[in-house]
Amino acid sequence: MNQEQPNEVNIHAEPVAPSVEFVTHAESRQGRKTAEHAEWMRDMEERKARSAEFEANCQKVKAKEIKVELSVFDEVLNAVDAAAEDFDQSNDKPNQPLIDAKIEADRFRRELAEAEARLAELEEKGDSVQRLKNALTVAEAQPLELRSTAESEEILNLAADHYGWAIPWNRIGDEMKRDFRNHASVIAFREFFVTTSQGVTDPTDLRQRLELVGEKLVSLREHLAKDQEQNGRGNTR
Repeated sequence: MNQEQPNEVNIHAEPVAPSVEFVTHAESRQGRKTAEHAEWMRDMEERKARSAEFEANCQKVKAKEIKVELSVFDEVLNAVDAAAEDFDQSNDKPNQPLIDAKIEADRFRRELAEAEARLAELEEKGDSVQRLKNALTVAEAQPLELRSTAESEEILNLAADHYGWAIPWNRIGDEMKRDFRNHASVIAFREFFVTTSQGVTDPTDLRQRLELVGEKLVSLREHLAKDQEQNGRGNTR
């Protein structure tokens, strides 16, 4: 009795249907091949399109033609003729265009300097509030200075009445000056004292103080005019 070998194919055996796993695996492999083939076809089509586009661009690009343009000679010759004519007409003559340009440039520089000076002046003055404060500062100094001068003048008048002659200021002793400052005619000037507006920033307050300074100046002027008239003194101002 012959024993059948394990690897020997039995041609008389009934055919066996493939298993489900075998069929599924085969279908999966076939699907992958189809997808890969489609991707390969798309890539080939894109390459062909790029190649066609490249060939078309190459056809458009032509080799640059090397050629001497005769018009270049005309331009150079015209420039040479213009230079020669300019030299013939201007040699040993004043360069009037240059002179005129320098004069005009100097005028512009002067106008610029004047404009910059004007700008600096306006910037220094500031806005309306700052200009008001600056004007008030100057105005406030005037009553103080004028009152001090009027007091000194009155002390000189008192000293002249006391000594009987117009004694110079530096000849009046300090003690005598203190006594004269207590005289009613000198004390009267204290009425025109004006405090400074340092620290005041409100525009309304600044405006009111400016009016007050103006009133003090008017009053001081009237007082001096009346005093000079009563005492027969000439206006020394």
